[in-house]
Amino acid sequence: MPEEYRYRAFISYSHRDERWATWLHKALETYRVPKRLIGRESPHGPVPARLAPVFRDRDELASATNLGETLSRALAESQFQIVICSAAAAQSRWVNEEILTFKRLGREDRIFSLLVDGEPGASLVPGMAELECFPPALLHALGPDGELTTTRAEPIAADVREGKDGPHDARLKIIAGMLGVGLDDLKRREAQRRRKRMTLLLAGSFTGM
Repeated sequence: MPEEYRYRAFISYSHRDERWATWLHKALETYRVPKRLIGRESPHGPVPARLAPVFRDRDELASATNLGETLSRALAESQFQIVICSAAAAQSRWVNEEILTFKRLGREDRIFSLLVDGEPGASLVPGMAELECFPPALLHALGPDGELTTTRAEPIAADVREGKDGPHDARLKIIAGMLGVGLDDLKRREAQRRRKRMTLLLAGSFTGM
């Protein structure tokens, strides 16, 4: 990781989505990067051997008037931001502020989204705004003055919802984006790992018999 970054990523989420934040945090920090990819040049620099550490925990902000020094510093020291998108996150003032803060650092292209519930674009449909899953700071581009514009952005999210990517592929999509490699590179490696585990399992079963 470049010296200026203390964290590989900062996870922004509503506390209602803490289950997903905990899952993602563990999935990233325990992921083993394929050996053949380590050191490969990518848009984000050489592919690292691991994705830890990831910043997740944060203070209760209900009575605060700003993000506070700790969170602002953690955002500044994070290479990427991952936003867990849901109807609750879209309504969260603090999730929105975290996205704005990260965008103002000039890292808008390093924000990844994990969609866990709600509906993308619901805010454009009369009477459906409460189902929107993307916070306003994700839905609108940032202007030269550091404020959100009326220009709509099109966030691309890994989607764990039923019938979409599912948790396994959504996790790989986020990881591929962070590593700056193709999703197929990781999928092939995952398939090889599954085959190896199956071979070892079968070998163990025959030995037992």
